[in-house]
Amino acid sequence: MDIDSSLVFISYASTDRERVVPTVEWLAGEGFNTWIDCKNLLPGQDFDFEITRALDKSSIVIAFVSNNSFNRRGYLQRELKRALDKMKEHLVDDIYLIPVLLDTDVEVPHELKHLHFIVANESDFRTKLGDSLKYQMGRLGLEQSRTQRREDIYWTSRTVRESWDGLPGYSVELELLELRSDRYKNIGEIGDYLKGVFLESLFRHRSQKFDQSPDFFNYAQEPYSRTNTYDAHCRGPVIKGRILTVQYAIHWYGAGAIHPNHHFQTYSFLLDPLTLIAPLQGVFVDETVALPIIQAEARRQLVEALARNHASDGEPSVNTDWVNRGTVTWDDFNSFVFGPEGLELLFAPYHVASYADGSQLAVITYDTLKPFLRSEYIIGLQLQR
Repeated sequence: MDIDSSLVFISYASTDRERVVPTVEWLAGEGFNTWIDCKNLLPGQDFDFEITRALDKSSIVIAFVSNNSFNRRGYLQRELKRALDKMKEHLVDDIYLIPVLLDTDVEVPHELKHLHFIVANESDFRTKLGDSLKYQMGRLGLEQSRTQRREDIYWTSRTVRESWDGLPGYSVELELLELRSDRYKNIGEIGDYLKGVFLESLFRHRSQKFDQSPDFFNYAQEPYSRTNTYDAHCRGPVIKGRILTVQYAIHWYGAGAIHPNHHFQTYSFLLDPLTLIAPLQGVFVDETVALPIIQAEARRQLVEALARNHASDGEPSVNTDWVNRGTVTWDDFNSFVFGPEGLELLFAPYHVASYADGSQLAVITYDTLKPFLRSEYIIGLQLQR
């Protein structure tokens, strides 16, 4: 049976592969859509790019924990950090990260101690694991259905894929939304707008057919290394009052580059009248007053988050100059989401910290912002009470 199309990401230490793969194969046999590097990575693909892309698309992460994985530093730790960061987007009682103990005597990392573990050597281990996945996938579908009915905003997504083998070639994957509502008659225009934005990126990649570089690339190279890769994947719309935001994670790799990268593109709309909220400073009465307030709070949160991460890795102190340089102008805050509790500011790798530190998030509460917001956005966000 096909449980759900939602992706289940498998995180493990490579030395535990033989212990992990049989369970992954069982999950696939039960209809779960799993992603594990040893089965899904193709020869020549950049593992960091593909793993990060799969992790961002996943609805649930299963982390197989063992003495092998936590007696050494490795890629599993990076995956778990990303998963723990993504947990902030989920409800407290959501099942997003499921730790599985392969060794009963392993010392559980502090970051995972608040989660309920499943022990792999118990007789009903697979049953418990499957039940947890089914429960959360059912919950995800139920929560989305409830949100759509409550807001009278319904959405579906479809994926457009196109590739061409050249010197360089290209590979493009786009997730496109379609929206409808009886309450907001023009809401379908949001999907039209986003479709135009991302089809433009596809058109740009197609133009590479006229700009080939045989002096730099040749067909003896691995296809991935000579292919410009672009992936735009979105989370479901975030609705706060009468403001809707769509957040895209963009993963891209330029042929011949040292490593891939990713960033965020966000699109916020006031639903009545249907207008695009851009740039961010337009929501404030006086942008010159609001900017230093946002700067100070964002910098504080970023430094604290980076300090925690560095302390857990035994790394040097935080480069506060990097944080400050990445939060100078309004352009530094152009990736934003009007979330349930506040304005979520998203920062891609290299923006406020190193590539190894990954992406970062700061949340400015609505209580902090409200004194500086224009009245139409106070009403739109339903903050007037």
